[in-house]
Amino acid sequence: MARQESRRLAPDGRLRAVAQDTLRLARGVAAVTAELVQSVHRYAWPAAAGHRNRAYLRDRLVALPLLAVVAFGALGWAYTGVRGDSAYIRDRAAPALVDLADARVSLLIAQGVAERNLAEGRAAELSGLSERYRTRIARATQSLNQVTRSGALTVAEEQELRVVSALVVDYTGWIGRAQGHATDPVLRDAELTYARSMLCSRPVAATGRNPYPACPAATGSAATSIVDRVTGLEGRLRDRLADRAAWGTGAIAAAVIAVLALALLAAGLWRTVSFLRSRFRIRLSIPLAVAALVLLAVPFLTVDALLALDAQQDTVPLADALAERTSPQTETVAEERPFAGPEPQAIETLRVRIDENLAHGRLALLDGLAPFVFPAGLAAAAVIAGALHAYRREYLVVTRPGAVA
Repeated sequence: MARQESRRLAPDGRLRAVAQDTLRLARGVAAVTAELVQSVHRYAWPAAAGHRNRAYLRDRLVALPLLAVVAFGALGWAYTGVRGDSAYIRDRAAPALVDLADARVSLLIAQGVAERNLAEGRAAELSGLSERYRTRIARATQSLNQVTRSGALTVAEEQELRVVSALVVDYTGWIGRAQGHATDPVLRDAELTYARSMLCSRPVAATGRNPYPACPAATGSAATSIVDRVTGLEGRLRDRLADRAAWGTGAIAAAVIAVLALALLAAGLWRTVSFLRSRFRIRLSIPLAVAALVLLAVPFLTVDALLALDAQQDTVPLADALAERTSPQTETVAEERPFAGPEPQAIETLRVRIDENLAHGRLALLDGLAPFVFPAGLAAAAVIAGALHAYRREYLVVTRPGAVA
């Protein structure tokens, strides 16, 4: 028996082998695809002419329930995802962003107020810090607690927020020490400087035109201050909100599948009703008509989903404005001039705009309907299958006048 020696293929030979394998794979895929298309066409669009009643009803018995399950399964998945994203943005992400912005701005305003109060020396030691300082500190603490309870953060982010809350407590302690040494400029300034460094990595000096300056946030390993950490949480939360508001590939694929399957289902039901009218003299199939009623909800679900997607995308720039354009100066102007009209970049104004936008981005009558879309499709598939099975059984036994057995 002669030995067969294996030799390495030359580069041209390897390329030729890869090309042949690719060609065979392409031919196999094309053959499978053609067979699948033919099967779908045969089941979804059988010609009534030349077909026996038994064969036609058998094809309908397979195709229509399957189309109903696929159509409402894909529609229900896409619609539930859109509604879930809207609920997440409305109930979790947007309120958390509002509270984070409010906490950041309130702490910066409190810092400016404390510096101005402590500059008064003995008056600050005797009378304490102003009511505005205490209100802003309490507001920042409450906002951070609300973010913790919002459910919008991950476990790691919740731990980060607990660190921020602890730093705020420590920060107020250093402000209190500075108040206790209000008459000692050296100790007071040292403690106030340390408190300011806890709040901002790169503090900005106050000016006459801007007594409450915002400080730029640091990134990376240098982001250790309160404002740095809050800004980082805002950025990650905004990214998640933008991801939820975007058109995902899964939702797009499900929508395309749902549209195709619903179109085939509607056409198939119409052709089946026409077939029953011409062959079996059934003017209207009540079970099939009842099953077709679920299709009437599709336009409303589609409009509701498009409204929700549009509202979600309109929320993204408002969320960006909350994190990037809100400032202590804007909040101070809005607070000191309550009757001058809403400030476009004020936190309360942006919150109201987000709430109104998301409230108008849905049909309220459809609230709570998303979990029932797929079960409705299953029920329609069961009704269609039961009706066609009953027709097929009946006309296998008794041939109606004018029908082909």
